[in-house]
Amino acid sequence: MPPKLSICLYTIALALMPVTGFAHGGEALSAQSAWQAWSLTPEVSGMVALVLLVYLRGAWRRRKSPAKGQMRRHIFFLAGVLTIFLSLQSPIDPMGERLFLAHQIQHFLLRMLAPMLIILAYPGGTLIAGLPPRLRKSVVAPLLANGRLSGLIAALTRPWTAFVLFLLSLYLWQIPSVHDAALQNTALHYVMHATMLAAGLLFFAMVFSRRDSAAHQRHGLRVALLSVTIISNIFLGALTTLKTVALYTAYGMDQRLFGISPLADETGGGFVIWVPSSMMIIIAIVLTINRWNAAEERRLARRYEWTGSNTAALEFPETAAELRIKVARPNRQIAQSLGIGTLALFMLVMLMAIQITHQY
Repeated sequence: MPPKLSICLYTIALALMPVTGFAHGGEALSAQSAWQAWSLTPEVSGMVALVLLVYLRGAWRRRKSPAKGQMRRHIFFLAGVLTIFLSLQSPIDPMGERLFLAHQIQHFLLRMLAPMLIILAYPGGTLIAGLPPRLRKSVVAPLLANGRLSGLIAALTRPWTAFVLFLLSLYLWQIPSVHDAALQNTALHYVMHATMLAAGLLFFAMVFSRRDSAAHQRHGLRVALLSVTIISNIFLGALTTLKTVALYTAYGMDQRLFGISPLADETGGGFVIWVPSSMMIIIAIVLTINRWNAAEERRLARRYEWTGSNTAALEFPETAAELRIKVARPNRQIAQSLGIGTLALFMLVMLMAIQITHQY
């Protein structure tokens, strides 16, 4: 795993995860006061401000860097941190104690949107540059030199490990008894949000890793795992949306915030799991395929780069037919991945359609 990405994960996880577990504070919330229930606590707002200060300081120090897309990456990082801030300090947070729908929106922001934006920013180098020199020497350097810690992060970002952890962060906390327990227990609630944020960072660090070799994560496997992730979102979202009884008792089984019925509330939450989450993964698939294509172009360019060698000359494609033969295998891999994903999605949609037909 690249050292800068490791430091990115260390910094963000250690700085932001400890502030994700505080109680919603929505017990006394009313329909009239809900939208004004902003809670700018020093534990959360102060830590977010500190991370932003470090990043902005690093961005200023690296302002002459020739790296492409610097402004786009800055926007991604700022948007990701702002997303975490909104999920924890805006009215979404206290509403999450009274509405399943609001809680699922919060989980979507913490588990899906914020990690994806932060990882797409590749902020490791900028965060390191923003730290005071003494802190870089006393903290960052030992972390980079710690082979066990780097090995642990590398193990957690392996494709199947990151995928399973990401899936567990969704399915485990949606079990009604576990979900209700987390809503009523501050410590368990902390663990819920912390693991969601951590699993999201690990998963998207794997998906958007810049490495693509036999020894690391192949793009084809990433696309396949993203396709299975969509299926898992659709499956759980459809089950939660189409069920006919309310299951999450901790929100109240009579009437919830804004007078929403329990079943309507949980149907809306299921829709958040089903549609917005799946749309984000579709975006990730498009980005991954685009990067896959770019990686294949770079690989072919390096392989058939003119070197003056007779052997290289024999390998260099001179006609369109020869070029098609050279690119046939990578193109076939991309097509197979897309075909399997499309077929799996089609089968799942058909199963959902049959379920709806039988239900009504």
